[in-house]
Amino acid sequence: MKKSTFIFFLFLSTVFSQKNELKNLKVLSYTKKSDVVKYMKVISKELGVKCSFCHVTKDYSDDKKDQKKVAREMIIMTMNANKTMKTLNFHEISCWVCHRGSNHPLHPPSKK
Repeated sequence: MKKSTFIFFLFLSTVFSQKNELKNLKVLSYTKKSDVVKYMKVISKELGVKCSFCHVTKDYSDDKKDQKKVAREMIIMTMNANKTMKTLNFHEISCWVCHRGSNHPLHPPSKK
């Protein structure tokens, strides 16, 4: 009885620890899943998209979608811009500055 109870709790702890484990986090420095989710919710609003636009929702760590690769580069670009802005005493920028709720950056009208 004690052995089966121990195995059951060991199984539960393994399942729950995997759900909170951060995998394939290459750019962001968060250590808690809740912080990553909070950050991603902001980005999804600023781009007007759902998680599935960039992620394979059965495995968020999967890098199969090109949109996820582009998003990583854009996050790096924004981080670098904010480092520069900080030294110039400007406000931080976010995805909203260019995207304005659209999944592609908005472009000014072409000059004819």
